[in-house]
Amino acid sequence: MRKAILLAVILALVSIVALVLLMLNGSSGKGTDHHGGIDLMLSYDNFSLIGGWGPSLSYPIAEIYTPHSSLFVSTFLWNIKSAKGIVNMTFHSSYLNVSVKLSHVVKIQDDINVDGYPTLMYGKEGWFPFYASTMTLPQLKLPLKLSSLPTFYSKVDFRVYQVNGTIDDFSYDIWLSQNPNVTYLHYPCIEIMVWMYHEENISNPYFIKEGNITVQAIINGSETNVAFTVYVLPHTGSSNGWVGVYYVSSKDLEGDVSLPLSYFIITSFTFIDKVFPSLSPSQYYLDAMQLGMEFNDKNGYVNLGYILYYWYLYCY
Repeated sequence: MRKAILLAVILALVSIVALVLLMLNGSSGKGTDHHGGIDLMLSYDNFSLIGGWGPSLSYPIAEIYTPHSSLFVSTFLWNIKSAKGIVNMTFHSSYLNVSVKLSHVVKIQDDINVDGYPTLMYGKEGWFPFYASTMTLPQLKLPLKLSSLPTFYSKVDFRVYQVNGTIDDFSYDIWLSQNPNVTYLHYPCIEIMVWMYHEENISNPYFIKEGNITVQAIINGSETNVAFTVYVLPHTGSSNGWVGVYYVSSKDLEGDVSLPLSYFIITSFTFIDKVFPSLSPSQYYLDAMQLGMEFNDKNGYVNLGYILYYWYLYCY
C-alpha cells in the first residue's frame, strides 16, 4: 500500500511538470507536433464501418493505419439482442464521425443500462471482440509493465450530440492484466474507466464509492482542476469477474480535453487496495486503451453520436 501511495505521489508531481510543458507547447494541429505529441488518428484512410443487429454486424472491426501506429475501430454493440437501424462509424480525413440510429432495440441483459460502446482501441486485447494487437508507438509500446510506464497525457477533441436515447458516457476504457497473453477477462484483470462526459450516474449497490481525486487538466486551452468520484466494482459480471475502477467527472467535459492517464492508472491501486490489498502495480501490464461512447436506448429508440477530431498522446 505504501509503495502504491508513494508511486502515485511521485507520478502526480511528474504529471504537473508534464502538464506545464503541454500547455506551453500546445499542438500545431493534426499530425505530429514539434513537442512530442503524436496524433493516433493521422491517416488518409477513408471508410464507413456499418454495425447493426446480427452475428456479423454487432462487432464489425476496421483498422486505421498511421505513420506511427494503428487503431482498431468497432461498433461493439455487445448488449443488443435485436434491433432495426444501423451504427455508422465514418472515418474521413483523420476524424471519426459516429452516428447511432436504432429502433426496436431489445437488450441481451435488460438490467444493464448500456446497449453498446462504439470505440477505438490502441494496444493489445487478446479477448473478444478484437483478439489482436494494433501497431503501437515506441514511446508507449503495449503491453507494457506498469513498472516501466512513462508519464503520459492523452488529448482528445470530441463533440457529442443527442436527439433520442442516453449518452451513458464518453470515456476511456483502460485494461490491465497480470498476463499480457490473457484470452478472456476474469479476476484479477482490471478495467479502468474515465468518464469525461456522462448522463448516467452510478447507483448500483455493487459499486463501492471509495473516494475522490482532483487532477490538473487542460480543457479547451485552459488549465483546470477537475474532480472525479471514484468507484470500485470488486467483480464484473460474476463472482470471478474482473475488477472495475470508475472515475466519474464532477462536470461534463467536452471539446479539447487533456488528462493525465498514467496518473489515473497508477492511482487506481490506492482505491483497489481498500478491497484487494494483495494487488499492486508491479504485478500488472497495461494492455490496451479504448476511447468511445457508451449509449442506451429510450423505449427502444436511439438517435445520437459523436465526432472525434483527434487523439494525441504525450509521453514524458
